[in-house]
Amino acid sequence: MITSDEIESLVEGSMEYGMTHEQIKNFVVNSHVTKNRKLRQVLVEVERRNHDRKKVLFDIERKKIEIERLEARLEVTEDEFDRRMIQVDIDDGKLDFGKFKVTITQYDNELQCFMNWINENYDSLEEIEEGAKVNEEDERKYWVARMGKQAAMDVYCTGRIGIGNLDSIAMMREEDQFATLNVAMQYSGLLNAGIGKIQSQIQPELDKMMMNGSAPRIPTFDNIEDSLNIQLFDKLKGSNNGHKSIQSSNQSEAQ
Repeated sequence: MITSDEIESLVEGSMEYGMTHEQIKNFVVNSHVTKNRKLRQVLVEVERRNHDRKKVLFDIERKKIEIERLEARLEVTEDEFDRRMIQVDIDDGKLDFGKFKVTITQYDNELQCFMNWINENYDSLEEIEEGAKVNEEDERKYWVARMGKQAAMDVYCTGRIGIGNLDSIAMMREEDQFATLNVAMQYSGLLNAGIGKIQSQIQPELDKMMMNGSAPRIPTFDNIEDSLNIQLFDKLKGSNNGHKSIQSSNQSEAQ
């Protein structure tokens, strides 16, 4: 039987903590819509993690000194209860080293992803410095693109721009309002067309479910990582993906 101590050792010794590289690229870096803002975000993330990593290294050295001091006291302490208490403090201090290792591993993993992005997009520190400068025209383009994207999501999901985003757009200069709305209509229209095309491609399989007389089924995300298809959809496609046709309603989808 696997023990909790074995899991602790596994996590502290080999598991990668923190955000994955895909998570960072898609939801931290690409949360911004212009290269300038992506760079500024990456620089902030690198500075914070690099600083915090250095602080952890100081904590490790501080803990080592503390343990050495306790071990020196233990050698000269004669009272049995004091010796036992000092030993507990030593063991407790050594326990912290596992957590320190996890934290350092997390920072190293996340820093590597941010630094990969920097080195893939910039060739020198001077280029980075120039790219990170606050430029009013770049800021204008950023907010046009950012508000255009947010407004597009409103239009796609509800058919109109929500009051919050519309109020923000109304605060912009008139020419920027037009530019923002143009971006919103472009993006929402293209998004609608793209999703509609995907829908038309899978519709025949969905029609099978409506026509075959089986009990209603609710899809789940079980094993989505196997093919990036919903299992129930794969079952509808039958032999195309090596699955049997839809199971009877008293069978588990995961079986």
